[in-house]
Amino acid sequence: MNESQISVRYAKALFQSAADNDQLDAVFKDMELLSETSKFEDFQYMLAIPSMQVSKKCQFADTIFKKHMTKLSLSLVDLVIKNKREAFLPGIARNYLAFYRKDKGIRTASLVTAAPVDDATMKSIRDLIEKAYDSEVKLSASVDEDIIGGFVLTIEDLQYDASVASSLKKMKKQLLQTNVEK
Repeated sequence: MNESQISVRYAKALFQSAADNDQLDAVFKDMELLSETSKFEDFQYMLAIPSMQVSKKCQFADTIFKKHMTKLSLSLVDLVIKNKREAFLPGIARNYLAFYRKDKGIRTASLVTAAPVDDATMKSIRDLIEKAYDSEVKLSASVDEDIIGGFVLTIEDLQYDASVASSLKKMKKQLLQTNVEK
């Protein structure tokens, strides 16, 4: 079974169970926490140690998450570790977050600029996207000086690249394809 299928199946089961127990929002916060925790090298290392006993991994995860997660989320983490599928925890969290956003009609968008953007500009961009898509939007921003100027806006799987770097690449490609005649 491929990696994404495993993550999707666990995430779907967790989502259904959370919906049945009226805990969608709480489990969403838990999966955000799991997703962020999964980015730490120490946590990744603990998950990857094949010689560590499953019970020790469960204890370790319980110590980390016990005070911060619902029982439902803790039981999922425990089950995944006991089934020796702990490498799929980041994918499970990511897929649960996607199911939740889809269910709630929340779209995700990211804005990449060459310089930091102020809060008023972020709000106006978020408002424009929400109006265009008629749904709530979770907008994140990051800075990448390599784009030189302009911006790259990604909404779900659509990308609008209005960066200077992209424009320069297009011009270079056109110039290289142009035949020079005497």
